[in-house]
Amino acid sequence: MKSQSPQDTIVARATAAGVGAIAVIRVSGAGAWSMTDALLKKPVGDQPSHTAHLRTMYDADGVMDEALITLFQGKRSYTGEDTVEISVHGSEYIVSRVLRAYMDRGARLADPGEFTQRAFLNGKLDLAQAEAVADLIASEHRMAHDLALKQLKGGFSKDIATLRDRLLHFTSLVELELDFAEEDVEFAERSELKLLVERIQLEVLTLRDSFALGNVIKKGLALVLAGRPNAGKSTLFNALLNEDRAIVSDIAGTTRDAIEAQLNFEGFMLRLIDTAGIREATDVIEQEGIARTFSHVEKAGATMYLLDMGRCSLADAEQDLMMLKQKTSRVWVVCNKVDLLGNVDRQPWLDMVAGLGLEEPWFVSATDKVSVQALRLALEARFLGGLSDVGDHTVVTNVRHAESLDHCATEMQQVLDGMASGLSGDLLAFHLREGIRALSGITGEIGVEEILGSIFSKFCIGK
Repeated sequence: MKSQSPQDTIVARATAAGVGAIAVIRVSGAGAWSMTDALLKKPVGDQPSHTAHLRTMYDADGVMDEALITLFQGKRSYTGEDTVEISVHGSEYIVSRVLRAYMDRGARLADPGEFTQRAFLNGKLDLAQAEAVADLIASEHRMAHDLALKQLKGGFSKDIATLRDRLLHFTSLVELELDFAEEDVEFAERSELKLLVERIQLEVLTLRDSFALGNVIKKGLALVLAGRPNAGKSTLFNALLNEDRAIVSDIAGTTRDAIEAQLNFEGFMLRLIDTAGIREATDVIEQEGIARTFSHVEKAGATMYLLDMGRCSLADAEQDLMMLKQKTSRVWVVCNKVDLLGNVDRQPWLDMVAGLGLEEPWFVSATDKVSVQALRLALEARFLGGLSDVGDHTVVTNVRHAESLDHCATEMQQVLDGMASGLSGDLLAFHLREGIRALSGITGEIGVEEILGSIFSKFCIGK
């Protein structure tokens, strides 16, 4: 982020670029109200906070637009400083003219995330809440929205504050002992300290481990479609999406590279990935495609293996599945093209899948809408079933937070190991303080200057 003075008055468009019914321009800083008055014949600077006023705005060339001007004063605004939001007609010409009028009067264009950064610097939000603003804007489904909103309201911050305060209390007692080293006084009873550190370590690790779930909710879970050529992967991919995204052909090896698309369930997003068919390929390009298939399998949250019972033998399917199980622990089997097989005996396939320790396979026809819808509902139930226990629990969705929690847990282990080996109080206090510092870095209470630019530069301009 550029080095800019926090005393500057900043201006930016707060709505997305492009022609629309209205556009909102946000101005924040000590000069926000006076600069606005300079563009009006009937000023609004003497009006109360949280009021809206219909005014005609002027620049040196005359009328710019008729605008709805909303005032937010000082600590009662989003940024914690005088703020004005101007709603004008959504013409790019009008927006650029209004922005230029404010810049001519001393405002500067805001950097990405600068309004929210000011909210943080002015104590309106802590750092975890500020990051939740970006997550809320980026949320694409209900569960991601709900988690971001909960963090924005301070749920996660309260959990961190509670852990931090408990650590601070005992750390201060340990440090107090250092002032009475010659008297050999022990203010922090060691058995209580050990119990506290163990509990905090457990809570911190629980929060850290929730990141795996939180990251899935936030970004969606990747589901790879794998199988032999002509098993119907691309047909099923298109059918689940209800659109023609992948090329479908009777020619084996049509899919050479992975194709990815989003499949939105109720409150959850699935990243569906169609991949090259698994076989012994002599074509260099197809070989690379198959290598990428296994790469996606290793990285994905789950793999759905499609097989054509009319063409694929039990032995070949078992060989493929054993190979996939070496790459991932979550493999589901779909027996496709059942419409072409009549009353084929399904039991051998059920036995083979069960023998590999996998869940019962689905029998579908990728060309039948009813069959595909049934599979879609089964997938939704399987994915959402694993996410239904989130409830009111705090779930970490930010990798920075997870790393800070991991750092805190490591410091707590250092304290426990130090107590077991008779480590001196000053060294115990050092590790306790490092644990506190790790927690404080999450909410931005200490030691965050070097990461502010990185965090807020990822925001959109106007927020």
